[in-house]
Amino acid sequence: MEPNSKSALKPILFNTEMVRSILAGEKTCTRRIAKSGKPPFTVGDILWVRETWCINNFGTHYRADWPDGACPYMDGDDRWHPSIHMGKDIARVFLQVKSVERRQLRDMEIADFRKEGIKPRNRPDGCTCAWARDGCKEKPCTNRDAYERERYMIPFCELWDSTLPAASVKTLGWNANPDVWVIEFDRTERRAERSVWNGPA
Repeated sequence: MEPNSKSALKPILFNTEMVRSILAGEKTCTRRIAKSGKPPFTVGDILWVRETWCINNFGTHYRADWPDGACPYMDGDDRWHPSIHMGKDIARVFLQVKSVERRQLRDMEIADFRKEGIKPRNRPDGCTCAWARDGCKEKPCTNRDAYERERYMIPFCELWDSTLPAASVKTLGWNANPDVWVIEFDRTERRAERSVWNGPA
């Protein structure tokens, strides 16, 4: 999909966990609070991902590449810089917007959670249906679909609320069910900037 005449090159923030999901090909969608009737991105926009980073004499390093510990190319004087301070010139992840839709946050099914890169998590006590310990998947059970959705919903709910300031959870958190922009995207390569890409750097 090539940028159209209204397409732009725009930044987008992701935390380290979500950058890893994008790099692994697991995350192909993101939800952003609908602050107005105008979506923040349009189909065809190229989004450059702002992520946690560091530059030293050995080059540019990205926190998402080191999930198990410190980067061996950084010494005691080096520090990770917040993603909000990343410049476009050192961005390495580019996304092309393929669809934008306004929905309510809690209007999500299992497929939606998967597109968000969410991995399912069992409840500590497991499923409470009548067949939980005896051939569960082989017997009819009205609770199974609800429990399966819950396995994805709970980690997404916790992740969503954790990205908000504490004061905003009541009005913008999962339970508040705010309107959001659902933005689906594909990975793309860094390209030479074109005159039609006139978005903010």
